[in-house]
Amino acid sequence: MTAGRTPDPGVARVSTPSLLALAVTAFVVELALFGGVGAVAYDAAGAGLRGWVSAAVATAAVLVLWGLLIAPKAPYRLPTGARLVATAALCVGTAYGLVQAGFTTWGWFVGVAGLAVVTAQLVIPTAHQSGPPASGA
Repeated sequence: MTAGRTPDPGVARVSTPSLLALAVTAFVVELALFGGVGAVAYDAAGAGLRGWVSAAVATAAVLVLWGLLIAPKAPYRLPTGARLVATAALCVGTAYGLVQAGFTTWGWFVGVAGLAVVTAQLVIPTAHQSGPPASGA
């Protein structure tokens, strides 16, 4: 730990292979989710230039909100309960939109894997819950 820096209680430690696998899976699900938001917006806008602009705007909006409110190092990170509800709603809503747009496999992946990652986050130890790292770490 660097001097003068306090641990971020909202950042999970990736100290075991299981937690590393969960972190990688969560990252893949996030990428599928962000792309899915764009695909749903593109389809809803009717394709073409308007669809591409809608996809870009919708994806940018979700990325900004994610970075401000949900990401592990977000400056205004939501409390755990609200963050999990918001993430689950975004996963389910995007999954539904993807299935309706004809991207069935992508939609099911975002829905099922997204909810699995959200559920798993309920049991991930955080720096706050597990205390400071052992000396020399």
